[in-house]
Amino acid sequence: MIKQPGSSRTKDFVLPIVVCLQLIWATVVCPLVLADEPIPVLIQPLYELALYPESTAAAQVVSLNNTAIAAQVNALVAEIPVRVGDSVKAGAILVKLVCKDFELEHEKLKAERQATQSRLELAQWHIKQSELLASQRTLPLEKVQERRAELAVLRGELAAHAVRIKIAERQMASCLVKAPFDGIVTERSLSVGQLVSSGTALVHLLDLTRAEVSAQVASRDITALHKAGDLSFEHEGQRYPLKLRAILPSIQTQTGTQEVRLDFSGKRSQPGAAGRLVWQDQTLHIASELLVKRGEQLGVFTEQAGVAHFHSLPHAQNGRPAIIDLSPDTPIIVSGQYSLNEGSKVKAQVLTKTAPQSANKPKP
Repeated sequence: MIKQPGSSRTKDFVLPIVVCLQLIWATVVCPLVLADEPIPVLIQPLYELALYPESTAAAQVVSLNNTAIAAQVNALVAEIPVRVGDSVKAGAILVKLVCKDFELEHEKLKAERQATQSRLELAQWHIKQSELLASQRTLPLEKVQERRAELAVLRGELAAHAVRIKIAERQMASCLVKAPFDGIVTERSLSVGQLVSSGTALVHLLDLTRAEVSAQVASRDITALHKAGDLSFEHEGQRYPLKLRAILPSIQTQTGTQEVRLDFSGKRSQPGAAGRLVWQDQTLHIASELLVKRGEQLGVFTEQAGVAHFHSLPHAQNGRPAIIDLSPDTPIIVSGQYSLNEGSKVKAQVLTKTAPQSANKPKP
C-alpha cells in the first residue's frame, strides 16, 4: 500500500477536535437541554410539617429559707431539744442557753434604776423648795438652776437605765433560741456544755413550705420561654407545673445562660431536687431533616407555579428544628430538594399526609 503524504498528520489533528466537541456537548449542551426538564419533587403544606418542640434547661428546687440559726449572745449550751430530721413549727425552741448571768445583770439594773428613781424624787422635792425660797428672795437663782440641772441629769440616767434593762431582757430572751419559721432540722452544729459566742451557728433549719425552681436557661431561649404557655419541672419521671416569676438580667460569661426563677402552681417537689425545666415553644418550627444549605445559609425550598424558591432561615442550626416565618399554607418541598437551586423548574406532587401532627401543636 502506498501511503499518501500527510494523511497521518491529518488524523492526528482531527481526532482532538472531535473529542473536544464531544466534551463540549456533554458538559454544556446536554445540561442546557436537561435543564429545561422539570425536576420531580414532593411537596407538603407547612401546617402539616409544623413542629412546636419542647426545650429543656437544667433546674433545681431551692428553698427560700435554708438558714443556719445562730446564737445572739455568749453563753453555754444548756439543752438541745431537737434532733436532725425533726419537723418544727415557728416559735419552737431549738436550743436552750445558760442564762443565769443575764438574769443577774437584769436584777442589778433594776436595782440601780430604783435607786436613781429615788434620787430623782428627792431632786424634784429640792427644786420645789428652791423655787419657793427664790420667790422669797432668800435663795440665789443660781442655786435653783443647779437643782434643775441635777434633776435633768437624773432623768437622763433613769432613761439610760430603762434602755439597759431592755437590752438585758432581750439577752435573756435570746437564751431560748426559737425557730423563725416552720421547717426541718437538717444539722446540729454543737453539743450540750459547749461555749458559744454571738454569731455561732447552732442548728440548720430548712423551710419546706416555701420553695421555688432555679433554672439556667440559654439567653437565646429567653424570648421563647416568655411566650411558652406550658412550664413544668421534671424530676424522676414526674412533672410539676410552674409559672414564671423572674428572669435575672445578667448573662453568665462562661455558659451564656441566665438564671430564671419559677414558682410552683400546684404540687411541689422537695427542696434540693435536681431535674430540668421543660417548656413548649409557641413559635412554628420545621424539622432539621428538611433543611438544605445554599451558600452559607440554611433554609427550605418552596414551590410556586412550578418553580422552586430558596427561603433562608437566618437562625437555623444543623441538627435542630428551625423557626420558620412562612404562612402555614406555603408548599414546602420535602423530597428532591437537595438537587434544586433558586429558580429550578419542578414538577410537584403533593405528598399524602400519613401521620397526624397534633402532638406537635402547642397547648393553649
